[in-house]
Amino acid sequence: MKIYLFRHAQKAMDFSGDPDLTPEGHAQASKILDKVLKSEIPHPTELWVSPKKRTHSTFRPLSQHFNLPLQIQESLLEQKSEENISEFRSRIERLFAGVAQKEDAVVFLCTHYDWVVEAMSIIPSDKDLSSSEFSHWSPAQYVAFEVQQDGIYEFIELKRIQL
Repeated sequence: MKIYLFRHAQKAMDFSGDPDLTPEGHAQASKILDKVLKSEIPHPTELWVSPKKRTHSTFRPLSQHFNLPLQIQESLLEQKSEENISEFRSRIERLFAGVAQKEDAVVFLCTHYDWVVEAMSIIPSDKDLSSSEFSHWSPAQYVAFEVQQDGIYEFIELKRIQL
């Protein structure tokens, strides 16, 4: 099974607490679909998003083109104000335990900056995910892994969506 972990595309600046994407963010979302259509990244079998608009908008072109539902996962939300770091990490670990059960799937996850950064310290990978190349996450950046039988996440690639 493969997991593609995305930070959402560029978000608009507003005070709603749940902004959508900027025009550039929508272009990044379309570019993700283009990469799949060009076979630069595989066709997803599942699209998991946080409840926030910006994650939905990031995967909406994929959802519409491939007729795949956006599966809302509360576990993909940013760290909550009432949640300590241990609780946050446990939530991320539970999500990865659940997604790893999806044999022969290609699951795309769309989440938020703090979630991705914390996930890099949790994922049992064959690559050192604490190195500087994994420390900053631009909008629409993604990392891909193939989950092995022994539970190790074999690193595939780390890319930024360039317009």
